[in-house]
Amino acid sequence: MPHPFTLITDSTIDEDASYFTKHDIRCVPLSFTIDGRTMEEDGSHPLSLPAFYDLLRAGKQATTAQARLDTFLQLFRTALDAGQDVLYIGFSSGLSGTFHAGCMARDELAPLYPDRKILCVDSLSATGGEYLLVDKARAMRDSGCSAEVTAAAIEEMRLHVIHLVTVDDLNHLHRGGRLSKTSAVVGGLLGIKPMIWVDNEGKLRVCGKVRGRQKAIAQLAERTLREISDKSQTVRISHGDCPADAERLAGLLRQGGVQADIRYIGTVIGSHTGPGVLAVFFFGAERRPE
Repeated sequence: MPHPFTLITDSTIDEDASYFTKHDIRCVPLSFTIDGRTMEEDGSHPLSLPAFYDLLRAGKQATTAQARLDTFLQLFRTALDAGQDVLYIGFSSGLSGTFHAGCMARDELAPLYPDRKILCVDSLSATGGEYLLVDKARAMRDSGCSAEVTAAAIEEMRLHVIHLVTVDDLNHLHRGGRLSKTSAVVGGLLGIKPMIWVDNEGKLRVCGKVRGRQKAIAQLAERTLREISDKSQTVRISHGDCPADAERLAGLLRQGGVQADIRYIGTVIGSHTGPGVLAVFFFGAERRPE
């Protein structure tokens, strides 16, 4: 039985190609450039994620580019020509111009398909947080919900997706304009690990600092167990090539009665956070941790 609408999202949900194929979700790739190579992040990993993070550790700089307008136009047209409505759930507009490109495609095509709906929802989220919303939309679509009903539900849910993040190397945040040079140098010398969250505008904010990696991991677990709205949900842990730390965090959550699913952070997000980033995503009462 055909789905009631076509679901489209970005590569920044950090899932591999099999997820998109299995669940019949269209993926809009962002791209990255490192060591003289430019590649689309399409879930197929032409450069393995461990190899990507090894290049960053070796001092290679990575840059990223938002998804292209023509990609949106092509994906939207294919669905519309097949008689389908479109729901696009996009990477936070507070972190990228990709969502705006999706809206531009909607505005260009809507007059040409007056009998179809093209809906764009800003997830105000990234990586595992964006994934949680897309997977909720997928489940609603599979149960027969319309694009309009699903979009309204996702807009209601999005400010309940909590992102808690720590990074291992403050210099990546400095290069991305998230931290002053002085703070990066002093923090690195003192072993300071920032605790970061995503606010209601979908932007990164520092919500605290701890000294030492193990204390940072413990605080991620403590905040999650304090803020999570329902311990029966499976939270998403995402990491930048630090699987042992991700497993340690998952173990601490299990001790508190919460199960976790572990994934790599992909190349686009990883270009800005660097190796050693560790994050947890879940549904809670409100975004800002106490």
